[in-house]
Amino acid sequence: MRYRYHLLIFIIVVTVLCFLMVSCASGENPANTETGNIADDSETGNDAEPQETEKDSETMPVNDSDVESDEPPVETEPDTETMPDTEPEPIPEPEPEVDRRAEHIYEAHPELTPVNYDSPSLLPISEDMGMDYLDQFTFLCESPTYWIWPYGLLKDGEETKKVWTGPEGTCTLAFLKGYEIRDPYDGGLRTIPEAIALHKPDHVIIALGLNGIAFMDEEWFTQEYEDLLNDIWANSPDTVIVLMSMYPVSKAYSDQGMITNSMITAGNSWILKIAEKYGLGYIDAYSCLLGEDGNAIESLIKPDGFHPNYDGLVLILDYIRTHALIED
Repeated sequence: MRYRYHLLIFIIVVTVLCFLMVSCASGENPANTETGNIADDSETGNDAEPQETEKDSETMPVNDSDVESDEPPVETEPDTETMPDTEPEPIPEPEPEVDRRAEHIYEAHPELTPVNYDSPSLLPISEDMGMDYLDQFTFLCESPTYWIWPYGLLKDGEETKKVWTGPEGTCTLAFLKGYEIRDPYDGGLRTIPEAIALHKPDHVIIALGLNGIAFMDEEWFTQEYEDLLNDIWANSPDTVIVLMSMYPVSKAYSDQGMITNSMITAGNSWILKIAEKYGLGYIDAYSCLLGEDGNAIESLIKPDGFHPNYDGLVLILDYIRTHALIED
């Protein structure tokens, strides 16, 4: 009886176990199903495409080629790289060279007033502008420059109309008011304002001062010089004026004490200041006649020690041509 009871329990247990085993074998596990599907996808190579988000669709660029248009395509030229049209920068011109030929002489002779080589009025070295350049100037002068007329050194020789001075071949800066010069056009006598108004010269070189430097101080000298400038411009406003230095005298003449090179160089500094005040050019002709001893070179001066000779005047005119006023 007990044996049958144990057998019955055994049969029941075996039956239950078999049932459970069959159920597990035939049942589906959800986790296994999902992983199985993923495995199948990976085996077939069909990757799942990610869904496009709203943000991606908004920022996705649209190609013009994807948009249908009724307009015919526009032909464009090939994109060639071109250089901008720019003019080459101009090569700057060299600064004009100041003629310092006498600088060491001034340094060796402190009694002489040196040239202000930094002055904007001091005409620098230029190319030789020739006789045509000289011919445009009328020389309003005293006797040291007057001799360019008798020597025939200008374009028309002794027939030139370009030398204006007194009938005796000179004039004095201190006494020009009311003074009558010889008019070379007709030989008549006219004051400087009258001659200027009549002939209206294009260019004038003023070469005055020696006949007065012995007794005129700077104030008097400057006032007379400026009055002359204003008389010229009042009667011929377009006349271009250039101021020229006085010339040195020889040692023999300077030793007499009436007119010394110390006086002359001081007066030249006054003339240069006037040129600067009015924006005029200044010709430093004094330096081209100056010797190492601080006096005029003897071979360039007449025996009187005061007037340049033929060679001296040729040198002065060459200096004017090679230290030209360059007009805009």
